[in-house]
Amino acid sequence: MTTLQCNVNVCSSNSKGYCCRPSIHVKGETAHTSSDTGCGSFTERTQNQMTSGVRYDSPNQSLSIDCDAHRCVFNQNKNCTASSISINHGYTGTECASFKQS
Repeated sequence: MTTLQCNVNVCSSNSKGYCCRPSIHVKGETAHTSSDTGCGSFTERTQNQMTSGVRYDSPNQSLSIDCDAHRCVFNQNKNCTASSISINHGYTGTECASFKQS
């Protein structure tokens, strides 16, 4: 399990800087930099957001991260092996700020 800090305040799964989901998916199959990645589990928090039957509202400091960024040194068989990562809000959406090209 990886410790994940989320700096995307508009994400509906963010609570106190941590993701509340049991797992996330990092996109970026052809990524060369962190800006080429993205959090595939991101859903924007809206004022009129309806509550679904599945809620994630407790901060989860360690979670499973599926990763498509083949060139990242932390990707082993589509699983993130970093001890901790940070998801940030980038110019084009969310990004894995911990991405390091192998």
